[in-house]
Amino acid sequence: MKEEKLYSGLDRKIFSKLWQYGKPYGGKILIIFVLILAISGIQIALPLITKNVVDNYIERSYLRLILNDRTVEITDRYIAYRVRSDNIIFIPSNLLSKDEYLELQKDSLILPEKYLMIRDEEGLDKLKQYQLNIVKTDKGSFIPYSEMQKISPDNIKTLRYDDLKMVKLFALLYVGLLLVSFVFNYFQVVMMAVVSERVMYDLRSNLVRHLMSLSLNFFNNNPIGRLVTRLTNDVDALREMFTDVFVYSAKDFIMIIGILIVIFRLSTHLSLIVFILVPVIVIMLYFFQRYAREAYGKVRIALAKVNSFLSEAISGVLLIQTFNQEGRSESEFNKISTNYYNADMHQLLIFSIFRPLIDVLSYFALGTIIYFGGKGVLAGEISLGVLIAFISYIHMIFRPIFDFSERYNILQSAMASSERIFLLFEEDDKIHSPKGPKYPAGIEGRIEFRNVSFEYKEGEKVIDKVSFVVEPNESVAFVGATGAGKTTLINLLLRFYDPTEGEILIGGINIKEMDLKVLRNYFGLVLQDVFMFAGDIKYNIILNNEVEDNKMIEYAKYVNAHNFISKLKKKYGNIVSEGGSNLSTGQRQLIAFARALAKEPRILILDEATSSIDSETEYLIQDAIKKIMKGRSSIAIAHRLSTIQDVDRIYVMSKGKIVESGSHSQLLSQKGYYFELYKFQYLKT
Repeated sequence: MKEEKLYSGLDRKIFSKLWQYGKPYGGKILIIFVLILAISGIQIALPLITKNVVDNYIERSYLRLILNDRTVEITDRYIAYRVRSDNIIFIPSNLLSKDEYLELQKDSLILPEKYLMIRDEEGLDKLKQYQLNIVKTDKGSFIPYSEMQKISPDNIKTLRYDDLKMVKLFALLYVGLLLVSFVFNYFQVVMMAVVSERVMYDLRSNLVRHLMSLSLNFFNNNPIGRLVTRLTNDVDALREMFTDVFVYSAKDFIMIIGILIVIFRLSTHLSLIVFILVPVIVIMLYFFQRYAREAYGKVRIALAKVNSFLSEAISGVLLIQTFNQEGRSESEFNKISTNYYNADMHQLLIFSIFRPLIDVLSYFALGTIIYFGGKGVLAGEISLGVLIAFISYIHMIFRPIFDFSERYNILQSAMASSERIFLLFEEDDKIHSPKGPKYPAGIEGRIEFRNVSFEYKEGEKVIDKVSFVVEPNESVAFVGATGAGKTTLINLLLRFYDPTEGEILIGGINIKEMDLKVLRNYFGLVLQDVFMFAGDIKYNIILNNEVEDNKMIEYAKYVNAHNFISKLKKKYGNIVSEGGSNLSTGQRQLIAFARALAKEPRILILDEATSSIDSETEYLIQDAIKKIMKGRSSIAIAHRLSTIQDVDRIYVMSKGKIVESGSHSQLLSQKGYYFELYKFQYLKT
């Protein structure tokens, strides 16, 4: 539960750690951001193309000014576009600034009529029939727009042939840029998907490698379901952040900055409307992320309680039903579920307020732009193309703000997941191999425990100053009541834990000085609860080791596993279901024996290996056990004393200490603790 409360916001350290996984793909990430820059540039350019087409070709018009010193002074800046006649000046209507236009209008130096410039003299001849008020100059003729309604559509098309041609060219350019944007976007999405999957693959692989290096103590203290969640859900949350947050946030940032620069250049007055709204939006985003983070934390804590309760209830359903506790469990779950529902609804309320507020702001900005922009167009202060471009940019600038709430939610989830993942990486509960390992010269399987003590919890000894020797090729057994420390001895021998005191030697070398893989390769282990991997029977016997089929079958025959395997439909290729549920307990145990033999170990460990096998199967494997114990040291742990009567030596344990040792007959003759255990089992039988 502690880790559910970790998340407190964005953390630079987390981003720094994530970047370590992205750094190997820095080249691809750079290309992705170049593509994003290009895509953003194209999207910003499209409304400018529309503006250019509208102003220069669709709504192309000229203003008529009265010639005097002031109009000449003002239009000298636009001399390349100015047309000067006897007492008048024509100038494109979109060139004058708002201040210049208002000044000329105030001094009555500008006429309200707008004109269309025609350079085609042949086209003008066709207009004589309309008796138009045409103003001719040495650079072209000008027709008032009010006169254009007298001309037929066909003649207008003829007159405006050049304009139509340019409109078509810009339309093709527009479509071409859209296609280029599509191609760039395709490669950006594909490359980002590849990079994010590679980063997540590396992260997941490193996490699995790290988990596999941790000691058994770590796994005893951490639920398996939680660790699986780290490897699946949490890593997937990071992938979603890479693909849906990082890339699009960068794109949105570039777009917003680019749009603000462009609209300021287009019209200072209209852009002020947007700039006035920016502080309002920033304040809204600040309060949203603040309250959303708090709500998100409450949801996570509530969800953790739901998951914890369900895990406990499902695991203990037998006990719940036996003691008729269904009603109490349901009532308790309803309280927890209601708390989760309320937390979820509170988070939903915050999101439901934020999105409509942004909607209202966007429509307010749009309405204000249309009102003031429309007035400017009618007054001649700005062009129609500028207004159209502004409307497009308003939609574009508010789109990422609409998406902010969803992306912020993804970011919160990913940051919480990354904190849990890197917290797991910080776990250092490991059994380390020495830097300069020692290797026994031709190990014969001599095992020695010297005054070994061990405690899982400080002050609570599970093993207390235990000393014993297992000579090469000797078979020994450990017996005792549950909790006596028998299995702990095996865990210490395999170095899943290190002793609190004392030392363990194999071939005269302390196992702490041996390489872990080399050490564990000496052992063949058969546990009471046999674990079966997903795959066929062959895989579960050889576990990817290079073992020839005839050898594998030979091992299976030794333990009488071949008899039932050969009767299966696909024999050694028969698929084992999850947990080996399609095999009996005895069959799984026999496969475990074959698995141990396939490793060709020098030391064999049977941890209560026959306690779960029925009498018939037990009888079948007794002969196999005698065979496989020959030529190697072997240690057996069992509650049923009848299974270990033929071993060379029996160690009797009680409360973490060896209290008796000897052969079966010697221990019975002593009439001590072993005698009492044997008598109890005999009478029970």
